[in-house]
Amino acid sequence: MVGKLHLDAVVRRLDGATARIDNPFGIPITLVAREDVVVEADGIEELLRFASLEGTLRDLQTWEKAGRIAPFWGGTAGEIRSIVLTPDFHKGAGIPVGTVVDARGFVVPQAVGNDVCCGMRLLATDVDRDELAPHIGALKQRLRAIFFQGQRDIPMSPRQRAAMLRDGLSGLHETAADNARTGLWAHYDPRAQRADLDRVHFHGGLPARGTFAFDAYIQASGRADGRDIQIGTVGGGNHFVEIQAVDELVDGATARSFGLSKNAVTIMAHAGSVGLGHAVGGYFNERARALYPAGVPHPAHGFYVLPAVGPHAHEASVYLDAMRNAANFAFANRLFLGLMVVRAMREVLGRHVTSTLVYDAPHNLIWEPDGAEPRYLHRKGATPAGGPDGEGGAFSYTGDPVIIPGSMGDSSWVLAGAGHAALLASACHGAGRSLTRGRSAHADEDVYRRAVEKLHVVTPLDPDAPHVRRRRDILAKYHQRMKEEAPYAYKPITPVVRSVEEAGIARRVARLWPLVTVKG
Repeated sequence: MVGKLHLDAVVRRLDGATARIDNPFGIPITLVAREDVVVEADGIEELLRFASLEGTLRDLQTWEKAGRIAPFWGGTAGEIRSIVLTPDFHKGAGIPVGTVVDARGFVVPQAVGNDVCCGMRLLATDVDRDELAPHIGALKQRLRAIFFQGQRDIPMSPRQRAAMLRDGLSGLHETAADNARTGLWAHYDPRAQRADLDRVHFHGGLPARGTFAFDAYIQASGRADGRDIQIGTVGGGNHFVEIQAVDELVDGATARSFGLSKNAVTIMAHAGSVGLGHAVGGYFNERARALYPAGVPHPAHGFYVLPAVGPHAHEASVYLDAMRNAANFAFANRLFLGLMVVRAMREVLGRHVTSTLVYDAPHNLIWEPDGAEPRYLHRKGATPAGGPDGEGGAFSYTGDPVIIPGSMGDSSWVLAGAGHAALLASACHGAGRSLTRGRSAHADEDVYRRAVEKLHVVTPLDPDAPHVRRRRDILAKYHQRMKEEAPYAYKPITPVVRSVEEAGIARRVARLWPLVTVKG
């Protein structure tokens, strides 16, 4: 749609923290980013291609009224009401990461993608940074064994899998007795997990009517104590589990209400629905394409919608139910990832380690806010930033925690949401990439070495193992993957977080510093 784009031609600064993105369709598009945050032209081009979907929505209505196609909307056409771009905005795979879309009357499976309900989970422990410091080497060994060498040990009965897919963490809780005290369940405290549901977005579950096409996954071996081969998986790319320490408190009172104290060790998990999300995203992307009316040109932008109104409303309903299955798995996946780290810390420190949940929230999902018309808020790489509501919940007077990780060589931040409705109450889910994976992989060797030499990173491969050190081919592949996720591949976290704060989306509460990072 656009050739070589000049940013100044479409980006109009509104104030120090926000800008307007001009577009031919008159969609209100707001970019949240200070001038010191890098905004790439490729990302804007991708965004404008997505925005051209609005033209297709209007064309479908015109063709329907003219009798050129069979009823598609059956009345009022779907509409993109507004778009907000968060400060970690960058080019993605079709739709930019950091895009929030207020859609009326339709859903776009591709705008969520295959990593359904990817999100962040943050736990605070009773371990002090100084207590953990002498044990970092041993902790890395245990983490590698548990995460990557077959020691996850998570038994799940068919009944547990079905309950989890239908009801999320509450379903998991109700069936926990099936494998109580077995494997990783020995580290699952039912009373604490029940209390933690108040600190999980959606209370940890989106009730679903069915279980999509997951019967084989649910049954698995059929044994009540069969080990689950998917749950407790980090995934690849930018996903991680990180052990951190609270480095700075900006708002001590709010930090304490969140459960954070200076120098406390925390556990942050960034993961999603892995194989289940891919099954949902892949199937319904194709279903949306197949639903596009015959006899009219397919859109050049490549996006296809599932109407939530009219004769095809059932299509969106089926997708949303399957999306909820994958989302419920993702909530459980992050829960177990946190328990896997708690287990490793207990074994290394030789004592009982207590953990409390700060918050867990998704950033790849469709929300359905209450209202007079069907509204579908798509967040792609963007996290909710709900504000104080005074209704007596865990965050009634502070606003919901907003978790924004940096790179594995930079700080992460916890903020308190303000519920900024005009900006769709949305914050970024990270610092955002400054270099594509391809460009990162070709970084200068000295730059790469300096960036990672002091980091503690656990991957499936131990580059220091004697049998690995002799394999230059394996080490070359290892370092190429590490280059793609090295700190220089990401934007500095400070301008990103300042943008969120200055735009009135959320306020800073605490800064966390990485100690050990687990990468898939």
